[in-house]
Amino acid sequence: MTYPEALKHLEQGRFSPVYLLTGEEPFFIHQLLSRFREKVLDDASRDFNYDQFQGEGIDLAQVTMIAKTFPVFSPRRLVILQNADLIKDEREVLLNYLDAPCETTVMLFIAAKPDMRKKLFTTLKKKGTTVHCAPLSEQALPGWISQEGKQRGIDLSEEATWCLKEHLGSDLFLIQQELDKLALHLSDEKKVTLETVQQLIAGGRSHSIFELIRAIGEKNLKNGLALLSSLLAEGEHPLFILTMLTRQWRLMAVAREAIDAGKSEATVGKKVPMPPNLLPSFFKQLRNWKSNDIRKAFDLSLAADSQLKGGRQSAPLVLEMLMLDLCRPHPTLQRTGYTLPFLESRS
Repeated sequence: MTYPEALKHLEQGRFSPVYLLTGEEPFFIHQLLSRFREKVLDDASRDFNYDQFQGEGIDLAQVTMIAKTFPVFSPRRLVILQNADLIKDEREVLLNYLDAPCETTVMLFIAAKPDMRKKLFTTLKKKGTTVHCAPLSEQALPGWISQEGKQRGIDLSEEATWCLKEHLGSDLFLIQQELDKLALHLSDEKKVTLETVQQLIAGGRSHSIFELIRAIGEKNLKNGLALLSSLLAEGEHPLFILTMLTRQWRLMAVAREAIDAGKSEATVGKKVPMPPNLLPSFFKQLRNWKSNDIRKAFDLSLAADSQLKGGRQSAPLVLEMLMLDLCRPHPTLQRTGYTLPFLESRS
């Protein structure tokens, strides 16, 4: 059973006596546990009918005794076993209970990556209901963010959704927290634009990482350096900037290979994870980049990553030199009469 299917069952008031919750997305497991507590237990009698244990050092005899106990002033009892993969004692007392579980008890075993060769988990898979909470794919994340926004009464534009995704990554707890913040600040204005997200989430920065990526994609060195200086001055982390640039090379590499193989931009665009209205700009930039250019950009970014983490040079200098190598050779730069900020500081 998947996470959405499990939620649907809970909303319908359908319960199994035993569940195994697996998967490496802690947010979904956390949400399911909250829904189980809400749906299985009555508020008035919760203290009498709710028990939680940790797998390491657990007393299985005590657990099974509690699971067999009839609920008090409530139709059901809830028993949760966290870190069930740490249960070392697989005595028959627990396995026998799983063969004939108490119908008035809902027992949850939580294990992110259970060893399905163990008798406990093979029995749980056979006798109970397994719910797998897998992390969202990169392609599915924007849709999830948009839906979570709608549940809070806010309508995120595609650019705003993408900005949240790129700034916050795949940490669903953090995304939920920032969406709550947006909903709180936008009590009168429910349409959320990219500019709004930049103001509230990106610390009120006057420019965004996406503007910098576009400038580099267009090989506009002067504009790119000005944007880089602004982002760093406003607190953007150098490693985040480099991570976003590296992600752009990855997208370009995939798109470049497909186009060189004869596929149309319309076909390739369906596989590029970004809002459709940003695709024309992306493909316009891609025309400036051949396969060799993209490979060189990867190598340069890897070298910059080592320099940033090594701490031997200042982050602004490392990133400015990277942009110089990506966008324009030194002689051309000198003919423009434009002076780099870090050169100005040395003069």
